[in-house]
Amino acid sequence: MCLTTKHPIKQDIKQLPQLILLSFVGNLNKYSLDSIRTILNPVHRNPNKCPISSTFIVNDNYTDYCLVQRLFDNNNEIAITAASNKCPLTNCYEENSWIEWGQRKWINEIKIQRENVAQKAHIHYSHIKGFRTPHLQIDDKRHLHIMRDFSFNYDSSMVFSRLKRNDQENITLPLWPFTLDYQVGNIDLICDNCGSGNTTFQGLWEFPLHHWHHPNSKIFYKTTVKCRTLADDHSQCFPNGESVDLLYELIMYNFNLHYNVNRAPFVIELDLYWLHNNDQRQEAIVRFIENLLTKKNDDIYFVSISQALEWMKYPRLINETKTFWAFQCGDTKYDYDIECTDNDDNNMNGDLKNAKDKEETIVDYQNEQLFRSGMLFHCTWIFLLLILAIIFYDKYLAK
Repeated sequence: MCLTTKHPIKQDIKQLPQLILLSFVGNLNKYSLDSIRTILNPVHRNPNKCPISSTFIVNDNYTDYCLVQRLFDNNNEIAITAASNKCPLTNCYEENSWIEWGQRKWINEIKIQRENVAQKAHIHYSHIKGFRTPHLQIDDKRHLHIMRDFSFNYDSSMVFSRLKRNDQENITLPLWPFTLDYQVGNIDLICDNCGSGNTTFQGLWEFPLHHWHHPNSKIFYKTTVKCRTLADDHSQCFPNGESVDLLYELIMYNFNLHYNVNRAPFVIELDLYWLHNNDQRQEAIVRFIENLLTKKNDDIYFVSISQALEWMKYPRLINETKTFWAFQCGDTKYDYDIECTDNDDNNMNGDLKNAKDKEETIVDYQNEQLFRSGMLFHCTWIFLLLILAIIFYDKYLAK
């Protein structure tokens, strides 16, 4: 699918569901758990009666992998960013030893974090489908080469300005997700960070982010009252100061630029540090969620990026979305209240302890070795002995 502002189904946009993709970035541990519980409260349910889902983009800094596994078990998606979460192009943290990342550094950062999630959170590699560059810094698409080698399904790092529609000055068009089969550069649809390079990546999807535009801006594509993420410098997102009402209005205004125009999926990056210990921000986001889900709208779904990707591959109209297989939740029990420890292996240890108490056996299938009992070896030598016995019988005893 090429880079476009048009929806994939040739129907009236009112027949399409509006997908909202909450993507959390930052350190996942006990300090960020309260805000996660508040926003992902299981009472917030999509029209198909399933609790809302989201995507967590995980780094390795102070990360509690027990919590990562629990989020995954609660039907959320786990994607990754660089393990260190440091800036690859600029010295964001003013480190004396910082140097700009080269190809080897990019490979190590992605490879290490992919292994961290698989080994420490016990989430199979096949479920780690997405990546976002740290701090949205793209270095001539180096990360896309590595993603292709590791068989990722999508990237969500590129930031675009919404296009102004020619026939209506105050209407802007957000982009739909697209595949990287075609070249994308900074000049394409006013991409903020796409970089240069003419390499294409067949079959790899891009879920674009968009600038946040302030409700009082009149000519969106020229205004300076915009920011890349909600956690950006407040002078950009909130030129008149921040409050619950102003944050809620900002989110709703940008949501309507999707919902009322072309129904392109609305990707929202939520920084866990930005949310931590800030009840006003959490309240504004919860108000946004509840306002959309309690109005009995049957066309708005909060889903993960990987779920949205399945919809992009197999699009459904509103009346078919409730039964769409990728949005189902089954018998998932949503529980964020069990305390985690800092032990990376606490999940498996806890399961083993429970199994021992119940005199049951538990197997970690992701780490299970094929034929660990030596069955293959024993079958092989028994087969060889049988062959030798047949040869001996034919040569000496058959007469």
